[in-house]
Amino acid sequence: MPGCSLFGRWAVILLSLGLVLAQPALAAGDILIGQSVVKSGPMAANGILYSQGIALQIDAVNAQGGVHGRKIRLIVADDAYSPDKAIENTRRFIDDHRVMALFGYAGTGVAMATAPLAEQAGVPLIAPLTGATQVFDKGGKQLFVVRANYYDEMRKMVEHLTTLGTRSIAIAYQDDGFGRSGYKSAEDALAEFGLKPAAIGVITAGTYEADKAAADVAAANPAAIIMASAGKASVNFIRAYHATGRNAQFLGLSVVSSNQLLDELGNAADGIIITQIVPSPRTRTLQIVRDFHRDAAAAGNVEINHTTLEGYIAARVLVEALRRAGPEVSPAGIATALESMGNVNLGGFTVSFGPKKHAGSNYVDISMVRASGQFVQ
Repeated sequence: MPGCSLFGRWAVILLSLGLVLAQPALAAGDILIGQSVVKSGPMAANGILYSQGIALQIDAVNAQGGVHGRKIRLIVADDAYSPDKAIENTRRFIDDHRVMALFGYAGTGVAMATAPLAEQAGVPLIAPLTGATQVFDKGGKQLFVVRANYYDEMRKMVEHLTTLGTRSIAIAYQDDGFGRSGYKSAEDALAEFGLKPAAIGVITAGTYEADKAAADVAAANPAAIIMASAGKASVNFIRAYHATGRNAQFLGLSVVSSNQLLDELGNAADGIIITQIVPSPRTRTLQIVRDFHRDAAAAGNVEINHTTLEGYIAARVLVEALRRAGPEVSPAGIATALESMGNVNLGGFTVSFGPKKHAGSNYVDISMVRASGQFVQ
């Protein structure tokens, strides 16, 4: 699995279903960071890849002696995309491990469920893998998001389609917190261009059954379909839509799990448009992408894609915050350090935070999946 690199050169504590695996002892000066992330179940693809990119950057930093002479140690727990499990993991991180930060969580529901715990404890929650606007708006002062939000992505999709003259645009979304947030962002983006959804398809939460959603959308025969879905939900919807005999241009968010689309759909994934919130991992014109490739080559067994690069960039933001926080690191010091990061260039990718600005980037680009596994961006 792509996430197996997490068990590499740096000590990881994996808490899964309450079981603690054997691991090296932590050094007294280690900086402990807690990560609750989906690594099992139908939504695991993004969590595994995101974690792999995070591990790659942290491994590289630790190999150079860490930050202020201290190693960064992640305590990683599988929450299986369950907000309740993420809450349990987060309480353990805060109460038992006294972590300096919560980092690299994945999913809208998980972020919304755990942000109040971070707020109450005064521990920053950094770089959740979600672009839901309600997370940005209601996450509290301890939440720091690195990526652009879903509205930014949806607006890019609609702008692209209308530039090409496409105005018959439907929406398909998975019926959970993430999907409903994405649907609202898509609806708002269409409204900005004077449009309404040509049809709406609702993918069943949990099972991600998509036959009815596909039939509801196919009845309108739209030219394009914006998907607020990820993982198995996206795969199931595209398969079900193809089974209706209709054709449309599919567009997905950056969290659509593009590798899973390619693995499960094969040639049927060709031509799907995906918004990306980091630069192309194949274009080495940026220093951070060159660093990513260097560290990936040294580590081996690392998937080169947008999600692993996003994790790598997110971890670099964490490292920069730890450096700015100084040798006597504390949760409050990390939060203050993040708020001092105005227009920081991380090697060609710029983030900008502030006391009243906890969203670090609004970078969005368009890419197209090719059946060969390449992305045209």
